[in-house]
Amino acid sequence: MLLEIDHVSKCYGTKTVLDGVSMNLKKGEIHALLGKNGAGKTTLVKSISGVTTDYDGTIRFEGKSIDHLTVLERQKIGIYVVPQHASVIPEFTVAENIFIGDWPRKKNGFVDWNHIYIYAKEALDKYGVSFSPRQKVKDLSLVDQRKLNIVRALFSNAKLIILDEPTTALSAEERDGLFEFVIDLAKQGTSFIFISHYIEEVLRLSDRYTVLRDGKSYTGFSRGEVDERQLSNLIVGEDVELCVRERPEVLARAPIALQCSRIKARGLTDVSFHLAKGEILGLIGFPGSGAREICRALAGLNPIESGEIRLHGKKLRNPRRPDEALAQKIVYVSYDRHAEGIVPDLPIRENISLPILKSKLASLFGFVNERKEIENAQQYFSTLNIKAHSIYEEVGNLSGGNQQKVVISKALSTQPDVLIIDEPTVGIDVKSREEILSLINELTDTGLSVLYLTNDYNELLRVADRLLFFANGTIAREEINTGLTPEEVIQMRDSAEEEVAS
Repeated sequence: MLLEIDHVSKCYGTKTVLDGVSMNLKKGEIHALLGKNGAGKTTLVKSISGVTTDYDGTIRFEGKSIDHLTVLERQKIGIYVVPQHASVIPEFTVAENIFIGDWPRKKNGFVDWNHIYIYAKEALDKYGVSFSPRQKVKDLSLVDQRKLNIVRALFSNAKLIILDEPTTALSAEERDGLFEFVIDLAKQGTSFIFISHYIEEVLRLSDRYTVLRDGKSYTGFSRGEVDERQLSNLIVGEDVELCVRERPEVLARAPIALQCSRIKARGLTDVSFHLAKGEILGLIGFPGSGAREICRALAGLNPIESGEIRLHGKKLRNPRRPDEALAQKIVYVSYDRHAEGIVPDLPIRENISLPILKSKLASLFGFVNERKEIENAQQYFSTLNIKAHSIYEEVGNLSGGNQQKVVISKALSTQPDVLIIDEPTVGIDVKSREEILSLINELTDTGLSVLYLTNDYNELLRVADRLLFFANGTIAREEINTGLTPEEVIQMRDSAEEEVAS
């Protein structure tokens, strides 16, 4: 065994985070580590990598105890963590990022730039990546930045690489390319611990699975021994009801809520479509195709140059800012909750209230009506089942799934007619995901209309009524979701892209 974790326990104060966790990892194995947010995954990774050493139990690497080793000492023997967000310096070249902190030098002490680029090129060729060592990292795609982080670890003789949510914000194609890259490296002998909330990914990529729940480990499951439902139940500790939307025939006769005609904006050439009342409309396309661009245009984040928007038949003023979209009952939930969703240092109560302070919570004299603010926050705190001590807890202390619930609560507090939701389940656990999907589904019964953008086509096909395929800034194809498969959606998207390009 390359890695052996033997009854590791860790407490923070009176809270037990790891409770006798055991697992092992073979050379050349891809081993999935799963669990809800707060299950102990982060603490276990910190224990393996040396960030935390004051745990009980033993961790062995290549047969030897490493409990006393620091992070740097564990890196020297081959243990590396590739974090969820690429830890690169965008303005540096690929080669400079590979060598950062360990520059080869000439006899005179100056950096040997010639050899940096020679060695970097050799490393890139060895591991089968195509970008140039002289390319600026800021010009790389997100998936290539993730590959660069892995190459950097391999260049430092990594034997075990821990991948923390590596597919976050990647398209289906980018994810497939990353998986092929990881599988090839595993065949060459590199071992991986793969952390993901996407069970479909885990079942596809991993050789074995270990689940953490309430600090305890459930291990020994191999590829083919469990299916998605069984693994979901194991993670949550109860039967998880997967949200699958029933598409009533009444939707075909539903009145039009949103009508967009010939919208032109940055990344959009001529976009026209409608969204029925109570409908979930799925948006599909490659990055830059127009799918995300139309979401941000309707939200006032991508200025509309021309075209017309109507809501329930009434012509709207094209929004230039998010507050103008909100005033017209259109709200957007961004794919990046950290940059555009939450204020981590504020409590849940104030985060939920932010978009309605002036419109719904202010008194005649401009002061916030504290009673109304508390009632409003408490309503969504309960409805979305946000896991926190109270509405007064800072959002930055919450798990990713609960942070996302706060972001959605914040959007719903505006009481919109149209909810635009962009990658709503990225980086959150299976139970939180199903709760969010079920809530969105239920809200459409009250008349809420939804534009839904995600790269997870399994998820999209469970909730969307219709699909719009974007390519080159316009809508290339429309399909009713009647038993479509992810593979069929990918083929449709690819053919739509080819047709527009030709």
